[in-house]
Order: sequence, then structure tokens, then C-alpha cells
Amino acid sequence: MRVGKEGKIGESGRTPIVPLHYLLAIPPLPLTIIKLTDVFRTRLQRLPPSHLIRTITTYNPAADWHLSLQPPTCLTRLLPDSFPPFVYPSPTYESTWSHPLVRDNTVFKISPATKEATKSLINQPPYDIYHLFVRVLTIPSPPFAASFLLFKGQTLVHSGATRHASKLRALFMALCNGLTYNSLSNHIRIFLPDLSLQPYLFRSHKHPLLDLSHTFLSLLSSFLLGDPVHHVDLFRYSIKWSGLPGMATVDTLSEEQQRIVFPDPPPSLLLPKARLLRLFQEQYDLLRRDSRIWQSIIRPDGRPPPFIEGALSCKDRRTFSSAVQLAFDHAFTITYSDIFRRHANDNPFCPEHSTPTPSTLLSPLSEQARFDLLMAEQHRNPRPSQSPDPSRASLPRPQRLSPRGRFQRPSPRNHFRNTTDHVLFHCSPLSSPRRRFFGSRPFDPYVFGTFHGAVSLGDFQRATNRLLRPLPPQPDPP
Repeated sequence: MRVGKEGKIGESGRTPIVPLHYLLAIPPLPLTIIKLTDVFRTRLQRLPPSHLIRTITTYNPAADWHLSLQPPTCLTRLLPDSFPPFVYPSPTYESTWSHPLVRDNTVFKISPATKEATKSLINQPPYDIYHLFVRVLTIPSPPFAASFLLFKGQTLVHSGATRHASKLRALFMALCNGLTYNSLSNHIRIFLPDLSLQPYLFRSHKHPLLDLSHTFLSLLSSFLLGDPVHHVDLFRYSIKWSGLPGMATVDTLSEEQQRIVFPDPPPSLLLPKARLLRLFQEQYDLLRRDSRIWQSIIRPDGRPPPFIEGALSCKDRRTFSSAVQLAFDHAFTITYSDIFRRHANDNPFCPEHSTPTPSTLLSPLSEQARFDLLMAEQHRNPRPSQSPDPSRASLPRPQRLSPRGRFQRPSPRNHFRNTTDHVLFHCSPLSSPRRRFFGSRPFDPYVFGTFHGAVSLGDFQRATNRLLRPLPPQPDPP
């Protein structure tokens, strides 16, 4: 597109820098620095307590000042007031935890046979077996919310919900909370909604959810050590299956979390990437996007610009294509012809002379009839003749400095170039439809920068049939 070319290399020495970030989806440097700072702060929180970066603020042999002073530095600004609990990862040769009394059936793909077998386990549970269901609640996010339901037989004995900025962490926290029930015994069947947690459940080496994996494995180990007959099975299920138990409780938990979860969560509860996109969107909303170059840029939230949405709402393929062409100066105008069709002999002038003016529309007489009427009036009321002065016969006749006479033949109409601005905002024969569709706002930022401006542009084009097709060629000279 010509707009993209102008934005990247700058036509006529003008390079719009600000739209480049949104056109190429590259966040500005200040926002990128904020994201990198958040990532580095998270990495500092995950360091072991014995790491030198964490201990240098409290024990620094090379310091010339007393450590109680704690002068502000870049490191002290990044370190949090309190660190989360740290879990040392297991060695590489013990990266996967296993137990003979734990059977993981989530590795098998759901087939019609496994689906029916799992549904029969859910709908016909023995009275002394515990069933633990975990799922993500359907509420506006982030932060995400997950719930757990613990059944003994067909009786609900425990339930609850968790919240976190990460969906996986919220689901894993719900699973761990469900296993903290004090009266677990005999046999536990855990039903997971998908495979998102499967890579982290029994992995004790380095990964983002290592603290929750350590908690989960500790709870399983404590349960299995309680009695030799204890064992655990894990299955997969779908929240779309009919006849699942506890759906009323799930709806109640969703309503409770709906009142707790922020409709617009603050940036402190968001992940670094989500926070970057939030700041990017806020900066986009504060910018003035009146120029036509913004109509080729998708907003950070993924929605098209307001002008494109308004053009699509017309539900007319021809007017939508014409609106996009007008926004990027690739339309049937002389601007496009001068750049890309210099030798095509296109008609460069607006056909005003063939279009009746508003004053003519109010009169039943045509322009030729009005001219004949003026000539007839001039013949009926001629100017008084004056006898020439012999003494001034040799002097040159002075030129008239006053306006032309009322009965003089009108001059030919001026020719205006067929440009987008002229047709939409200045063409005098189109003043009536312009006022009807654009009202008191016939200017470029309104038409090409708003939703309603695009709708008005489509109505204007359908009513006037202008800029939808090339102009007819100029008549041949006599």
C-alpha cells in the first residue's frame, strides 16, 4: 500500500514515526523497557535464597557504608519486599516422579470407548471412592478463576475456587486445594478437563509451576503413605459432557467469582506480556488518529479501525471497496492517475458543468433557457447610446475596473480537478447530498476517522454515484 510505503520510507521527507509502532506491531521502547523490567523482577524472585544477587543487599564485604543505611540502587528497586517460597528442583536423573499406586490415564486419547468408560465411572461411583473434578470457570479474565468439586460417592463433601493471572496456575491451585481435604481415604479419582497440566503434574525439575508441582506431589505422597490400600487414578473428561455432577455448585461459584474478579484488572495482577499489551492499548486510545494512515493499522486488541468497521457495517461490497480505496488514495481520482497512470489519458476534471447546480434544481428552466432569457431582457432594455466626443476620439479607451455588467454573457465554468477532497467537501453541485449525509461535519478526520463517518460516506456514494467508477472520457474537440 502507498500508506505503508509512506510510513516506512517517508514520502517528501515526512516520516510518521508514531504509526510505525502500531503498523509493524512493535511496542515503543518505553513500554518494552517496562516489560523487560517485569520479566527481570520475576526472575529475581525465582532465585534461591543463597544467591549472591539476593544476599548482596544484606551482606556486602566490599561496601564502604553501613548496611543498615541501604542506599537506593537499581537492584533494591527491583527486589520485592517479600520473596515467594522457593523450591529447589530435583536432579536431572530424578526429573519425573512416579509411584506404583498412581495411574495416569490422561495420556490416552479420548475415543468413543474411553469416553463411555469414563462417563460410566462418573455417573455410577461407589459409595467409598472420592471423585475430584477441576475446571476453569467461564468469567471475564484475566485474572482467571478455577473451581474444584470433591464427591464421596454421589455426595458433595468439599468445593471451592481459586484465582490467578495465569490460567494454568489457577487450575493447578484448584487441584491442590481439593487434595487438602482431611478425610480422604481408600481411592481417589481425579478428573482433569484437558492436557494443559499433564506436562507439569509429575515433573520435579525446572519449570514455571515447580512450587505447585512440589505441593501436589507432597499431598499425593502423604495420602499414599497413610495406608497401603490407598491409590490414585487420573482421567480426562470434557466440561461439555451432559449429566456431570455438581453443575449447580459450579454456577454458584461462578457468580461468586464474578463479583470478586475485577472487570478491568489492574496492571499489577497481569503477566508482563499482558501488561505490555494493556499499556500499548491505553497509549493507542490517547492518540489522535485522524490521518488516513491509521486506517491501515489494526488496533492492539485485534479489532479493525473504526473507519473499516463502519464501512463493513454498510454490507455493500462496492461501497466497502471504494471506502478502502479512498482512504489509501487508490481510487478513481486524479491523484491516483497522476502517480500510477500518467500516460493513460484519464479524465482529470470534475464533471461539474454536466451536473445541475442547486440553484438550477430549484428552477424549472435549464441553463440554456436562463441564458436566452437574459439575452432577451438585454434586447428589450438596451443601454442608452451616447454620442462620441470628437476631442476624445484619438485617446485610448480606458479598461473597465468595475465588475461585469448585469447583462453581459456569463464566463465559462472553471474546471476543478477530480480529487477526493474536492468531491467530498467542495464540489458545489453535491452540496445538497453533502449536507444531508455529513451534516455540519464534512471534513477529513470525521469521514475517514470515525465509524459514523464511514457509514455517511457509503450513503453519500450510493446517492451521488461518485467515486465508484472511473469518469467518462472528455468529449473530443470540435
